[in-house]
Amino acid sequence: MDFYKSLETWQNKQQITLKKTYSPSPIDVLKVLANTNKPLIQSIDFELDEGLYKQMYREFLIVLKEYRQEIAVVLDKILENLDQLDFNLLPVKLLEADQQYFSELSARIDVSNELLIFTVDHSLRPWLRLWAEPHYAAIANDEFKSWQLAAICPFCGKRSHFSRLRAADGRRFMFCENCFTEWETRYLYCVHCGNDNPDKIQYLCLEDNMSYQLYTCEECKGYMKTFDERPEGSETDLFIANIATIYLDMLAQEQGYSSHDED
Repeated sequence: MDFYKSLETWQNKQQITLKKTYSPSPIDVLKVLANTNKPLIQSIDFELDEGLYKQMYREFLIVLKEYRQEIAVVLDKILENLDQLDFNLLPVKLLEADQQYFSELSARIDVSNELLIFTVDHSLRPWLRLWAEPHYAAIANDEFKSWQLAAICPFCGKRSHFSRLRAADGRRFMFCENCFTEWETRYLYCVHCGNDNPDKIQYLCLEDNMSYQLYTCEECKGYMKTFDERPEGSETDLFIANIATIYLDMLAQEQGYSSHDED
C-alpha cells in the first residue's frame, strides 16, 4: 500500500507539472464517442511530446529504484537501453495491448516483459489523466447516451471491474485506474455480460466494513468490486481503494469468478 500511495503521489505531481507547459486540444468527447462507439483515445491523434515523455520515463525508473531496490539492477538495464525505446510508439503499443511488440522489445533489451509494460504503463498515466481530466464531468454526466460498454473506459479503453455508489443517490459509476475517468452504469447489472436478472447477481460485504462490496454474476462468472459511499457518507481515493481490496479479487477468484481482463 505504501508503494502504491507513493506511486500515485508521484503521478499526481507529474500531472501538475505537465499542466504548466502542455495542454491537449479541445475535443467534443460525447460527439466522438457517439459517432465511433470506440474509446476516445482510439479516435484521436496522440498529443505527446516525445522528449518530455522520455524524460518522465527516465525519472520514473529512478524513482522506482528507490521503492524497489531489489530490482535496481534490472531497472539500470532499462536506463542503459533508453535509446532503443521509441517514445512515440510505446504509448500506442501499450494502449493497443500489443503483447508481441513488448515481448520482442523486452527480449531485445533482456528484461522482464511484465516489468517493461509496468514501467511504460505507470509513466504514461500522468499524460492519460491530463488528456482525460477536461472530459471527466461530460462523461460522468452523460447518463448512458453516448457510451454503452459498461466495463470499458470510454476514454482510454482500459477494462474496469471497480465502481462506486454515490452517497447522494446510490447511482453507480465505473472507475478507470489508468486515466481516472468515471462513467455511469446501471445499478443491478453485470458490466461484463449485461445480465440484469437479480436472481443471478449476488453481492457480499465484510461485516467490519460495509462500504467495500463484491458483486458476482452467475451468467458469465464475472465479478466487480464496489466502494459504497453511503454507509460513511464520504468519498475515497478510488485508485487506492482498488489496490486495498485485492483480498476481494482473491476471494472472487477462489470461488471461480473472473475479472475478464483477457477478454
